[in-house]
Amino acid sequence: MNESNQSPQLKSKENIWINFGFNLIIPVLLLRKGDDWFGETIGKITESSPDSTEVSSILLVMAVFFPVAYGTYDFVQRRRWNFLSILGAISALLTGGIGLMPGGSVNMFALKEATLPALLALLVIVTLNTKKPLVKMFLYNPDIFQVDKIDSHLIENGTSLQFHRLLTKCTWLLAATFLFSAILNFILARIIVVTEPFTNKNAFNDEVGVMMAWSFPVISLPCMVVSGYTIWLLIRGIKDCTGLEMEEAIRQKSN
Repeated sequence: MNESNQSPQLKSKENIWINFGFNLIIPVLLLRKGDDWFGETIGKITESSPDSTEVSSILLVMAVFFPVAYGTYDFVQRRRWNFLSILGAISALLTGGIGLMPGGSVNMFALKEATLPALLALLVIVTLNTKKPLVKMFLYNPDIFQVDKIDSHLIENGTSLQFHRLLTKCTWLLAATFLFSAILNFILARIIVVTEPFTNKNAFNDEVGVMMAWSFPVISLPCMVVSGYTIWLLIRGIKDCTGLEMEEAIRQKSN
């Protein structure tokens, strides 16, 4: 029974390389090199100059399309909403909207970059004591851990309260990671994206591409380190509270 339940989950696991390509690499390349690669072709189709506003607007739409397409693809493949994919799609749509609408500005872009991770930090904290805390989606996820087995051992050992304290600590670490990301996003956006989209869309596109490229080493990598430490704390805490080794607590692939 357990194996049949695990199999669909494992088959539908997210491909990190597809995620990385659609959400970062392709948009960055389109924003930074799209005018060199496709400017003339798009210009001929639209009967405009390769460095015109029309061409840069189309390239921005193309760059936004890939994260949105990935979010849709992910839902079709896994048959359920991926919260992070949805956020990625929303972020891309907002970037496109700011770049295309008449009133869009670099200040709006910087605020958008900071708002989404800050909102995640708030939601992680607010949902901690609800029936569906976000920490269980990001860390204590039933696709990764054998949650029922762990909970059963917690009850047997009388360590449920101790484990709840551990989840609370992990929650605050996770929220701090998102808050750190929000602050760095805002600073990086204000430093790099300085050209108003209504004055020069080509320059705005290029700066957004630079911002996206720098966001990985400057923001994502430090956040991954903190998240990795948080997961290590969780795994160590599971062992202390239940006596289960990591191999016993982690959901194993069925043969």
